[in-house]
Amino acid sequence: MRVRLRDLAEGLGLSVMAVSKALRDAPDIGKATKERVRAEAEKRGYWPNQAARSLRSKQSGLVGLLVPDLGSEEGADIAGGLLQAAETAGISVMVGSPGEKKGGEAAQVKAMMGRGAEAIFLLPRITTEHRSLALEAVTQAGLPAIFFQRYPADVTPGKARVGWVMRDMGQAAQLALDHLWKLGHRSVTYLGGHPAERSHAEHLRAVRDGARSRGMDCAPESAMAGLHPEDGERETQKILGKKPAPTAIICGSDAVAWGAARAVLASGLKIPQDVSIIGLGDGQLAKYGSQPLTSVRFGSLGKAGFGLWMAIREGGEMRPRLVGGELMDRGSTAATQG
Repeated sequence: MRVRLRDLAEGLGLSVMAVSKALRDAPDIGKATKERVRAEAEKRGYWPNQAARSLRSKQSGLVGLLVPDLGSEEGADIAGGLLQAAETAGISVMVGSPGEKKGGEAAQVKAMMGRGAEAIFLLPRITTEHRSLALEAVTQAGLPAIFFQRYPADVTPGKARVGWVMRDMGQAAQLALDHLWKLGHRSVTYLGGHPAERSHAEHLRAVRDGARSRGMDCAPESAMAGLHPEDGERETQKILGKKPAPTAIICGSDAVAWGAARAVLASGLKIPQDVSIIGLGDGQLAKYGSQPLTSVRFGSLGKAGFGLWMAIREGGEMRPRLVGGELMDRGSTAATQG
């Protein structure tokens, strides 16, 4: 049987109000009493009734997070950061993964709202669809929705209670270009991610504009490669088949960079002596792979998204946030030989 606040009070010979205040660390309860109440609560396995508390405060202390794949590095990183921030704030998180089922996102979002979620965080799949059924459900319920990395095409700042948190891809491009410029590179090739993801398109645009402003060439072979190492490998093989070979490749993800590195090494060229490669994301393979990868590391999107929600929960304004990065030089770039 669940231990109630009243049971603790009777066992300790205190009022229910005094026990409640002690557990909430109220200033008008003495330290010794607080310690005695907490010890008894731990001994008897008491935990607060969040449902009853939420009815009183109109805040459930519960949010929902939807990611397409918890096994992916992107999904795991965002979930990990959000869960860590939520734990610090005393907020519980329901995590769901809808899989490939059509309408799965909306169904899971509705289930989370039915359990009392105050807000919904979403990392959507890359899609060319402009409409988000999940967002429509959240908006209809009047709850905040915060997207990570990508968001429906019809979402604009100030629409309902919708916000997003993205990597600052423009800054990431400048970091990579500055690094290569200092090493003497005057021409770069770009291999991006998925053409339907706005952040990847922004990265490509920033690389092209940044190269032009520095007097560098951005090779016409630059392209959106895809999301996986095999995509980077395939496109790099095409590039290496043309002369002259690139001296530097900027990639839209570490996965694409790893594929590019595989193609470069298979062709008999050396990294970084012949070709410099820069990734993006600074994942585990960038740090610990057989070929350490120079990459742009970003702050935690999950923590930034949670911070955005906490701000609006306390009456702040819903505004998009960009998370900045820093370049981690791990030796896959070097000065040009020419």
